[in-house]
Amino acid sequence: STQSTGGGTGFDYLCSLSSLYRTTCPYKKFGETKLKFPFGVCCNENGDVFVSDWEAGLIYQLENVEDELKCTRMFPKAFGVCAAGNDVFVTSEDDDHLYCLRSDSDSPDLKTDLGHFPSPDGICYMDGYIYVVEEQNNRVCGLTNFGDSFTVFGDDNGDFTLNKPGGLSVYPEKELLLVCDRGNKRISMWDKMGNPVDTIPLPQHPDCCSYAGYGILVVGTSQGEVLFVDLDCKKHVFTWTNKQLKNPGFITGVAVDNRQNVYICDPKNHRVIKVYR
Repeated sequence: STQSTGGGTGFDYLCSLSSLYRTTCPYKKFGETKLKFPFGVCCNENGDVFVSDWEAGLIYQLENVEDELKCTRMFPKAFGVCAAGNDVFVTSEDDDHLYCLRSDSDSPDLKTDLGHFPSPDGICYMDGYIYVVEEQNNRVCGLTNFGDSFTVFGDDNGDFTLNKPGGLSVYPEKELLLVCDRGNKRISMWDKMGNPVDTIPLPQHPDCCSYAGYGILVVGTSQGEVLFVDLDCKKHVFTWTNKQLKNPGFITGVAVDNRQNVYICDPKNHRVIKVYR
């Protein structure tokens, strides 16, 4: 489903984002006493927020009412994380497998193994399909909900060939898959069957990304900055660095909820930063 951004045109929305995130904006830091190495963060269409802690081997859910982190699952070497409805998809660096967890299950050990993927990284969900990055093989694998492979792409696509891919997101209005092509310093755009569409050059190496609505992609970099990218104009629009955040380290995960609040994984400082819209 497409996240709502609340009235105005895409241009007006982009201008408001630029004004908001370039100036001092309200934010909150979570997990500095709980998190050890927060790697991934994601939001579902209901606004639920999940955080994977790689070092602690835990999955947390952010309780938005109280803005508190609540541990929901033990999960060894939890890496990438993606939420769709009541399903939470997680990759594990412990065994290089992709799993599906039910966030509404009373059984914390209940999980479905969707297969083995060498050096798994980013995950995303679109129209009943699951996509997972195999960084080691420079490719993306597409699966059904049952774990059956239906497409593999990125490792031999000419000018579109991926180089150390990382995070994934979806441009729902155009049914496009967005891949952080780290080694090539760009966002690579594909259709849901794995056919190349276009690329967007970036000033830094993208590690993770999340769609914010109105054709705007939020990108986290290994330099600790957040880039805002206009997908329709196919260009990087501006870079947000908030000095009040006191030197965030490399960013391993970003997510945007249904109110356009931005969540940033800052593992160097053992925290998740929520920037309020």
